[in-house]
Amino acid sequence: MENNFRKLQKKYGCLTKDKAFLVLKELFGSMADLPFWLSKVSKIQNSVFDPDPDYSELLPDTVMYNGHLFLKLIHASHCFMDFPAMSKDGLNWGHLIDDWTENLYLGKAKPDSFYHLIEYCPKYLSPEELLDPSGFIRKFFKRKKLKSWLKRWNHFREAAFYTFSIVEETEGEYHKDFQYFLKLTEACYLIYVRFSPTQNSTIDAGI
Repeated sequence: MENNFRKLQKKYGCLTKDKAFLVLKELFGSMADLPFWLSKVSKIQNSVFDPDPDYSELLPDTVMYNGHLFLKLIHASHCFMDFPAMSKDGLNWGHLIDDWTENLYLGKAKPDSFYHLIEYCPKYLSPEELLDPSGFIRKFFKRKKLKSWLKRWNHFREAAFYTFSIVEETEGEYHKDFQYFLKLTEACYLIYVRFSPTQNSTIDAGI
């Protein structure tokens, strides 16, 4: 795996919010939706914990391609630590899902349209973190520095192919790190939904 920090920094480093938002647009606005990226992180997690990984689930895309692109998300998230929190009184669907998904389902007359939207809403962030995704990202980088998180993710990508589990006696630490990666995915998605220049929603941050 690509563990050279200098190469990663040169290839994926985001020095401005504009560049970071282009990464989110690529991942969430062009390639796939939020459930897709959460499922890829979860598949790698399951394989790290499983001494007999299912290679049909991991290859060719999950670890090598999508897992590699996830490094771009980690880099981009470093630019998103200072957005304001929302007020819970002003929260609506437009603050939880992207415009395309909202228009697709709420524009239909089907009575189960709201049920479909639930599939696209964040599920790992706490209620407080839903209102303040930047607050979680600050917590994320307080736990580990950018370089450490990048190395950790690449280590997980490698370990996903091992024919033995690497989490014995440290299962809690591994599980917590994966929970942080899942939450980071959701936090970046919410910032994309609420603050990206490519989204049409008018955001009332409640401040």
